[in-house]
Amino acid sequence: MHASRLGALTAATAIAFGALISATAPIANAEKISEKTIKSECSSAGGSYSTVVKGGTRFSTCDYKDNEGNGYRDYYADGSYYSTRPM
Repeated sequence: MHASRLGALTAATAIAFGALISATAPIANAEKISEKTIKSECSSAGGSYSTVVKGGTRFSTCDYKDNEGNGYRDYYADGSYYSTRPM
């Protein structure tokens, strides 16, 4: 019975740790980069860059194609990447 409780506690701890890592990972990856860098990297990928300021926040996008010709758009807010969507 004692080993069963220890196994359940270990599993619960592992699940909780995994959930914590999953919840904080997107935040850790949201590193700010300059608009100049976003524009330059977009151009290097053969993409087209655009930007607009709304409500004091700068929103930027980069439209590009991967090696197979599939179109994608990367989204940034104030220099922080937040999403890629197919076009």
